[in-house]
Amino acid sequence: MILNRIDSVLAAREERTKAKNDTAYIAKPGQKWTIKLRGNVSGTALYAKGMMDDSRFRGELEAEMRSTLGTTVSYRGLSLGFSINPAKLSGRSQDNEFSLSSYGNRMGADLVYTSTKTLKGTAELGGNEHGIGAGMVDMKMIQANAYYVFSHSRFSFPAAFTQSQVQLRSKGSWLLGLSAFTGRIDTEAGMLPGISKARLQTVNVAIGGGYAYNFVIKRKWLLHLSAIPHVVVFSRNKLTAGDTRQHTPYRFPSLINVGRIAAVRNFKHSFIGLSAVINLWHHGDSDEMMIESLKWRARLFYGFRF
Repeated sequence: MILNRIDSVLAAREERTKAKNDTAYIAKPGQKWTIKLRGNVSGTALYAKGMMDDSRFRGELEAEMRSTLGTTVSYRGLSLGFSINPAKLSGRSQDNEFSLSSYGNRMGADLVYTSTKTLKGTAELGGNEHGIGAGMVDMKMIQANAYYVFSHSRFSFPAAFTQSQVQLRSKGSWLLGLSAFTGRIDTEAGMLPGISKARLQTVNVAIGGGYAYNFVIKRKWLLHLSAIPHVVVFSRNKLTAGDTRQHTPYRFPSLINVGRIAAVRNFKHSFIGLSAVINLWHHGDSDEMMIESLKWRARLFYGFRF
């Protein structure tokens, strides 16, 4: 039967994975099935400073937080899940966000697309402060991050972020990272007095290295912390103000930083925990124009195995 064939393929994959791991440090759960309930919260912020029309400029904007509820069903590490956004279903949210992630022992990656029109905050121009309402700034961005783990036989990212494995002993590892950021920021005419509409388009690719550590307490608690600073090695930017294309300053190094944290409490047949991923993109020169984009995603989860 097809189901038996799928089961045998997944069982063989588990055996291959087990053979590659040091079983004194990494183990597979004893149960085949896992059901996980999760609540997600994410936020986006945009910061800028520099010179605009021969005047000093500074702006701080934040988008509405986005919340979703979801569940995941896994069998031998093969997962299927879905999530809903209550605010989106009721028509109260104007923002869209889609994310994909894959966490492996050796390599992993995540991809996030964000489209937000709810950025609002304050801006200071020439010493005068102005309020910026939602709808004046439209931001679309795609962020992709990938990592390579050097101590992949003893250190487990999945133990912290997917719970498809269990970290038995504390272990850290050096990481290699690759990150990309591309996006478009549109501002409406009149956002600030005398300022025409503008559009910034940017593409950045960065490479970096960092460190991760899984701290295990009595084989029940797992605390994870990792950081990968990246240096932008390729950057292409286009700034259009009104109908005029302007110079976009670039000062080496521009940076993309990726941080991850997690805390998991394991029980005999269940687990509970939280995790977060933080992305910070820093570009430009504050003497002319500097832009920072902060994207964060946090998750609270509970799961049980059988």
